[in-house]
Amino acid sequence: MKKPIPLYVNIMTTVTLLVSIIVLSVVFYGYVRNLDSAIILAQQVLHRVGVSVVERTQNIFDTAFMTVDTYVNFPDIEKKASIHSHSMSPVFFKFLKYHPDFTSVYIGFDDGDFFLVSSLHRQEAMKKAQKIPASAVWYTQTIGHRADGLRYEFRKYLNAGFVIVGSSSKLDISYDPRKRPWFKKASEIDTAALSDTYIFASSKEPGITVSRRFIGAVSGVVGVDLSLLNLSRFAKGQQVGDGGEIMIFDAAGDIYAYSELDELVSSTSSTGKPGVALKIADMQLSAITVLISDFLKLGGNDLYNHKLEVNDISYLSHVESLPKEYGKELFIGMVVPETIFTGPITKTGRQTLFVSLGILILFFPIIYIVAKSVSRPINSLIKNVEDIKAFKLDSAIKVKSNIIEILKLGKAMETMREALKAFGSYIPKPLVEAMIINEITPTLGGDRKNLTFLFTDIQDFTIISESMSPEQLTGSITSYMKKMSRIILENNGTIDKYIGDAIMAFWNAPVDDPDHAHHACLAALQCRNMLTEFNKNRRDNGDAEFLTRMGVYTGEAVVGNIGSSDRMDYTAMGASVNIASRLEGLNKFFGTGILVGETTVQTAGDEFQFRFAGTVTPKGTSVGLGIYELLGTRHGATGLYAPYAVSSQAEGQIREWEAAFELLLSRKFRGASVAFSAYVERYGHDNLVEYYRSRANEYAIRPPDAFWSGEQNFDVK
Repeated sequence: MKKPIPLYVNIMTTVTLLVSIIVLSVVFYGYVRNLDSAIILAQQVLHRVGVSVVERTQNIFDTAFMTVDTYVNFPDIEKKASIHSHSMSPVFFKFLKYHPDFTSVYIGFDDGDFFLVSSLHRQEAMKKAQKIPASAVWYTQTIGHRADGLRYEFRKYLNAGFVIVGSSSKLDISYDPRKRPWFKKASEIDTAALSDTYIFASSKEPGITVSRRFIGAVSGVVGVDLSLLNLSRFAKGQQVGDGGEIMIFDAAGDIYAYSELDELVSSTSSTGKPGVALKIADMQLSAITVLISDFLKLGGNDLYNHKLEVNDISYLSHVESLPKEYGKELFIGMVVPETIFTGPITKTGRQTLFVSLGILILFFPIIYIVAKSVSRPINSLIKNVEDIKAFKLDSAIKVKSNIIEILKLGKAMETMREALKAFGSYIPKPLVEAMIINEITPTLGGDRKNLTFLFTDIQDFTIISESMSPEQLTGSITSYMKKMSRIILENNGTIDKYIGDAIMAFWNAPVDDPDHAHHACLAALQCRNMLTEFNKNRRDNGDAEFLTRMGVYTGEAVVGNIGSSDRMDYTAMGASVNIASRLEGLNKFFGTGILVGETTVQTAGDEFQFRFAGTVTPKGTSVGLGIYELLGTRHGATGLYAPYAVSSQAEGQIREWEAAFELLLSRKFRGASVAFSAYVERYGHDNLVEYYRSRANEYAIRPPDAFWSGEQNFDVK
């Protein structure tokens, strides 16, 4: 046998472990919450960046669309360029000067002629390859044809002040605007069109064109070029942190912009196919390509915040969509390493953990002192906790201690005891007890079980209440309900609800009760006996009696927590509930006090004396139901059943009743009437007998149809 350990040592160990767990939990919780906050912040940042890029990109596209829509209405747009210039040149130069995102503005004619104004900003490679003067900032390109049909090209290079610094010319050139993607796209529709991505003829860089067809003496297409490298430079400026990437793409997987310019240029060159757009498949594997590939596999229907694992690195990602008004479905994808946001939090979390553990060590002496102080009253508190867990709530909790925390704990436990005790007054006490003892968490749903139901109702309660003041009525009904409820609960019943002056109760849930029908019948008899004394006192005080009718029925029902997640009710539902309620109501027709269904009679046991009251079809049902009047317990009953035992002549009375009733069922109505009358003369007034004597007299005059088998149909409650 192990040597017992002093209580204060156990308390110190427990408190130390508990505080350690709390500290670790708090640190971990704070760490997790901070991580969550960081992730949420990151998602918000990504969303804001996405919106910014969307707005910027939309502004660029809107500018291009508005520009070509405007230019096609200029009278000079249909004019051919001379070898020196074109009348639209000043307009084109001004547009490019104030909109540096665009590289070129041009006109392509249906006869193959062409005029272009273009910017050489950031085109050092092109200038070097084509031997363009270093001081050149602009250039124009004119393509025409001579009388002999030979096509020529003439270029002029201009500096920042629009002064010509060089020129070049060629004959028999192969460039034909009519074969370019932008020309073909504009020729297909009547409005401005956005081309697919392609490689520009002069600069050999990827780009897109917004173009629109015009009609004139010589019709053609006006276009505005947008370099994807320019759009990518903007995206580069918007990326979040080191390692972040932004890409603009369409539903077909074409790339319109990429924050990694070197990768974009490298991939463009690697295709080896000038004029072919760069696609996601051409890119090297990275977080952004994984994101977009996953997104496209989903059909572009999921605009989401998403976490990725690429090369053992966690990324946060986001996808935004551009408006579909440009004739294409464009998206903006963004990725950023998660550590950009979570790295500092992880470092702070480790530091917080070490500091917390250091503080915990410093508190060991205090824990020792507290443990010694707690050891005296702790056993008392433990006993009180065990009493509450066992649902023993009658004894008040009293704790003596010099430690205010212990006193507060004792007071809190006393408050909890009182609250649980009061809680049991609002919902079935067995349910509360079962939940506490078995540590059951209430959840929505139910189980099919065989239950016995009891419904009670006070006869003419509305009339009675009208003759009483609210205070008198409240006091009377409270006293009545308290006495009735106590009897039901003492017989293992569960009170489902109070409906005005009515009570609904059931047996065999939540606690299993194999003798549920037996206990329900016994409770009904005890309630009847209690009401005898209760009503005697009311008569003595000059108050109206509470004449109570009861219905008992046994059958299947679904019992459990019904309602919603924030408001539920432990109750039973099913046809059996309705039948029990109808049996209670049938008492007023038969003049009886307690009516019981045949299923209850079959399972209640031999201790009770029943009298057959006929076969009925209550309102809301379609099948005949045998019902019985519960008279009491059998003659000669002892012990618990003795107060409710019927008289010695009860069995003889029941035999005479059954003989008279059999005459009624045999359609011998006059004989039945005589037998019922003889019964009343011999034994005195009996409401049930009077009811069937009236029926027998009625049937003797107006017999029921040939299929009648004694069943009584009720279409009212």
